[in-house]
Amino acid sequence: MRLPLLVAVLWLSWDAGAEPAPAVPRFEPGACAVEVAASERIDCGLLVVPENRRKADSRSIRLPVTVFRSRAGKPLADPVLFMPGGPGLSAVERITSGKNNKLLDERDYIVLEQRGAKFAQPSLQCPEITKLKGEEAAGRLRGPAAATALAQAAGRCRATLTASGVDLDGYTSEAAADDIEDLRKVLGVARWNLYGVSYSTRLMLTVLRRHPAGVRSVVLDSVLPPEVNFDEVSATNVLRVLNQVFDGCAVDRECGARYPDLRARFAKLVADADRRPLKLFIRAAGGPAEVRGAQVVEAIYAAMHEPMRIPFIPRLIVDASEGRFETLIGLIRGNQGPSPMAWGLRYSVWCAEELPFEDAGRIAAQLAPALGLGGLNEGTASPQECRAWNVTPAPAVENTPVKSDVPALVFAGEFDPDTPPEWGHRLLDSMPNAYPVDMRGASHAASFNSCGVSIVKAFLQDPSHPPAVDCALKRRGADFSQSVRALP
Repeated sequence: MRLPLLVAVLWLSWDAGAEPAPAVPRFEPGACAVEVAASERIDCGLLVVPENRRKADSRSIRLPVTVFRSRAGKPLADPVLFMPGGPGLSAVERITSGKNNKLLDERDYIVLEQRGAKFAQPSLQCPEITKLKGEEAAGRLRGPAAATALAQAAGRCRATLTASGVDLDGYTSEAAADDIEDLRKVLGVARWNLYGVSYSTRLMLTVLRRHPAGVRSVVLDSVLPPEVNFDEVSATNVLRVLNQVFDGCAVDRECGARYPDLRARFAKLVADADRRPLKLFIRAAGGPAEVRGAQVVEAIYAAMHEPMRIPFIPRLIVDASEGRFETLIGLIRGNQGPSPMAWGLRYSVWCAEELPFEDAGRIAAQLAPALGLGGLNEGTASPQECRAWNVTPAPAVENTPVKSDVPALVFAGEFDPDTPPEWGHRLLDSMPNAYPVDMRGASHAASFNSCGVSIVKAFLQDPSHPPAVDCALKRRGADFSQSVRALP
């Protein structure tokens, strides 16, 4: 149908003068997503990218970026990009100052909020899931009832997010890796150094798989390789560290003499708490906590993440088994409250990239009474939750090792209850320029200490050669004789 002449002229005139759609990806300088240190040189803004790059008509999403400027007079041209674990933790909320960051002595340090995290636009938070996780921590929700409630809540959250326009298939490690590459380009960085911890090591490995040319080096701390099936061994990883503590105490003369039956005492403590909840009168949101075996183990699991506490775990177990609960109460209280995760993001990543490649029977076995962990559930997402979340499974390549020649510094903590050192060591088979650094006495996030920082700094100065690791070699590790002395 032909337009009337006047209308046609007006339409053509408007079209010729219309503003073109803003380019995507792009960086929009602006205010910081959270309050940052006012006395420091910090720039912020938003990375604007497609929600789903596989769809031509996908809407744009916005991801907060924080750039901590180097203290150097002439900063090096290769900044560090850091992202935390998860998936589902906020990056920009956790890092608001660079005051004690030694890497800023030489180069800028950039933090990117993962798509779907708390301050991303949109954020894939599931308030009902975070509340239910608090009920689990308090011992008021467990077993089949917990599995059913979480799956139902996941279905409701999915419906809410999709009704608001969220494309849940767009929230994967592949998409986040492409975000990282887009950020490098829009910031005008030729090559940079990637620093990941826990889940974000998998994310950085995905960047190496997809965009190696822009990466000068990687620092991988507490490695989660894409080919491991975490949920099949989540409780076994905790049990591994428990046995290290039991054996470490046994071979220490003072600890072994004072606590000769540590393994049996632990088993009895957990079993007794399962039969009759401990009367510890701990307040939690929604009412008092019910301290059963899982809560006892969860408290010890929390202590495993604090290297200074690890030597004192034997005393913690024995004290609790004899009715002295002060330290146990403090740890259990610290575990209370809603989950900090953006569970929609967590589900979208996990249910696409992990569950499709895992064995449901092996996952269920991690809750078996035979493990002696009181039904502790450290799995990320159950098969029921993932069925409710209903995202497209990732291609098979997402469950295979990454091959790369990019120099990599690989940290592992001796007592890491989440990502055992072997997972980092396996990178040596497919990454010939990977340098392992095993930190005795350390736990998850093994590089987060003065020795680790000095090694990272030296590595970034020249990633083509293995850095000196003298300080790591001099670490004595856990001194279990401390357990018979004063608690920290």
